[in-house]
Amino acid sequence: MIRLKPDSSVEHLETIELYSNLSMSLDRFFAVFLVLSAVILLVALYPLILGLWPVMAIALFHILMVGCCFRSAWRGNWAREVIHFGPETVTIEHAAAKENWTLEWPLAWLKVNQVPDRRKGLIVLLRKEALSKEIGAFLPCEERRELYELVRNVLSKKTAWSTVT
Repeated sequence: MIRLKPDSSVEHLETIELYSNLSMSLDRFFAVFLVLSAVILLVALYPLILGLWPVMAIALFHILMVGCCFRSAWRGNWAREVIHFGPETVTIEHAAAKENWTLEWPLAWLKVNQVPDRRKGLIVLLRKEALSKEIGAFLPCEERRELYELVRNVLSKKTAWSTVT
């Protein structure tokens, strides 16, 4: 998901927020886990009453494993990037479960490129001289195209390049 937020309080400041596309919120994820756990415990209750206590131990182990899988799925897919275009610099803040980084580059000689890739479909790169950084790597291909156009439009107003490629 991509959001463009022009900041009206500060002139020439625009912010692009990128969020990973999660089909469920964390609250709904937790609600599904609770319902699934309740069903597993209810199913294991009858054998426990009959004296088959290992069934309850296996049910608790199953709930623990499902919880670990849900946690791994959530953490593996959650990511966020915020790109601030100020009057003289661009700041990229990336936050994910496995890595967090911040990058600040001068805006005057910055370029944006899109590079075709067999695996991802399209890569969006911010380039400054010989340095480059991929942005929006967690987005689907169509949203990366939209991100490229959005960044290109913002940079066309602010960089020293006559055409941003």
